[in-house]
Amino acid sequence: MFKNYRNRLFAIIFGVSIFIYFISFIHIVKGIANGVLISIIILLISIIISMRESKILLEPIVRLNDGVKRISKGDFDYKIDIDVTGEFKELAKNFDEMSMKLKKTYEDLKNESVELIKKNNELQDFNMELEASYEQLEALTGELEISESKYRTLVDNMSDILWFVDKDFNIEFINIRSMRYLSYLPDEIIGRNILEFVDEDDKRVLKNMMIGKINMAEVKFIRKDGYKLITETRTRIIKNNFDEVIGLQGISRDITDYYSARNEILERNRQILTISDVTQLLTKDLDSQDILYSIAHKVATVLESPLCTIRTINKDTGKLALMVSAGELMEEPVIKEISMSNDANTKIFISKEITLIDVDKFPFDEAIKPKLKELNIQNVISVPLISKDETMGVLNILTKSKLGKNLSLLRSVAGSVSIAIENARLYDNLRKWYMKTIQALAYAVEAKDRYTKGHSLRVSRYAVLIGESMGLSKDEIEKLKIAGILHDIGKIGISDKILTKPGKLTDSEYDIIKQHPKISKKILEPIGLSKDIIDGIEKHHERYDGKGYPFGLDDDKIPLVAAILCVADSIDAMTSDRAYRKGMPFEDAINELLEYKGTQFNPYVVDSVISIYMKDKGKIERVKKENELIN
Repeated sequence: MFKNYRNRLFAIIFGVSIFIYFISFIHIVKGIANGVLISIIILLISIIISMRESKILLEPIVRLNDGVKRISKGDFDYKIDIDVTGEFKELAKNFDEMSMKLKKTYEDLKNESVELIKKNNELQDFNMELEASYEQLEALTGELEISESKYRTLVDNMSDILWFVDKDFNIEFINIRSMRYLSYLPDEIIGRNILEFVDEDDKRVLKNMMIGKINMAEVKFIRKDGYKLITETRTRIIKNNFDEVIGLQGISRDITDYYSARNEILERNRQILTISDVTQLLTKDLDSQDILYSIAHKVATVLESPLCTIRTINKDTGKLALMVSAGELMEEPVIKEISMSNDANTKIFISKEITLIDVDKFPFDEAIKPKLKELNIQNVISVPLISKDETMGVLNILTKSKLGKNLSLLRSVAGSVSIAIENARLYDNLRKWYMKTIQALAYAVEAKDRYTKGHSLRVSRYAVLIGESMGLSKDEIEKLKIAGILHDIGKIGISDKILTKPGKLTDSEYDIIKQHPKISKKILEPIGLSKDIIDGIEKHHERYDGKGYPFGLDDDKIPLVAAILCVADSIDAMTSDRAYRKGMPFEDAINELLEYKGTQFNPYVVDSVISIYMKDKGKIERVKKENELIN
């Protein structure tokens, strides 16, 4: 390309020279003869000039050509140095810039190629890993299908109900066990709310499970036939990645049979404990009325009965008389005596078997009947109380059930009640004999002096009134009663002359009198009376200020029984006639007690007497009057 350009450039310059020569030749022909040599010289000069200029003009082009070749070979650092015309300088500059851009582009392309090669290698590696992963995925998919099948088999064959509900309790999954236990196929349940299948009382339980309050509880599900299935249900809250509750997973195990067996065992244990408690009551030193009430209360509690009564035959009226009642209706009006001619009662006494009586056929007070309807009482279980093959009464239990339950328990309890009643009768007979014996001993002392006749009985009654006012127990009051009757029994060992002497006793005679408390102790100890009774009798002449006899005890060293007997004895002594004086009015006697309160008499005992007198003075005065009538 550049060679042709050079030839053409030379031809142009040479043509110009020829043209000049031709002009000169024409000029010579016209008149200049010697111009040939000059023309030849001019021609030669033109040729030389043309060749030189041609070479100068071609030099930049040659360098550009060399630069292109160097760049094409990758030598982008090659620079063209042209210092001729401005156009060639600009061209060289642009060429160099182009070379630099080409170099940068080449380096960028080279770097990109390296990166592409690297990525290509990575892609090849990834492709190999992907192929391997795909093979693993196929293997895992196969295993997953097998595992899912195994899981499904496991879930469907497990003995418990497995379920899952969303946060609104809508069932999203339930296993096939729903068919066995609830009589529903999974498709019949899925999509419905689980609370539809839960007992009303247990809906709150599931709601508490959803908020995490509990995770295990007994839950009753309702079967298709309405039967309640008792389950032990365990749950787990399911949350998403944002820690939000999305549902509840549960597993419910049927424990209906276990529950029934457990309740039966608990019921039997309760019966055994009840029988044991009742048996223990019989061995305790309690009043027979207290024992019977405790038994009735125990039966009412165990059988959840609102009313339990114990009745015995009143031999005077021939009717069943109420002895005790227990339960929430015990304060309601109850017929005190019911006729033995009632068909149900007649049947019980003849058959001696437990009988279930319709509540409408049992004699009740009209005032209690609305309560019975309100409590839905259906029947009365009547249990005969048999002793020595003789029916002595009945144990009646009100029940809401139409069926007689706990019959074996009732038979055992009835036996204990019969024993308690029989023991009470024997105890009452023994107690009556015992009290008559004690009174006979007291009368033996009083027979020595007509003025002291009835004194021991009155002291006993005053002491009982004081004990009741002070809130003492029945047992303590019984001790006061016996101690009052026997408090002067030691006077049997005192000479009649001293006991009946109308005048004032000498010091020696009074010393003998003061021995009667100790004599009482010697007489009574072999009988086996309680220590409280004997101590009370021995120390009933002790004074609160310590000036009494026989030991000179004071304050709280004096037993309470003795302190009460001291006041009771003084009341009767002050209000009774003696050979040497008339008895004083009760009002004066009360004033005497107040005067010597805290010195001769225990202040607390005196306060009790004052309280009795202020509330009902006739109660104290009647003791003397009733005793006078008896005598």
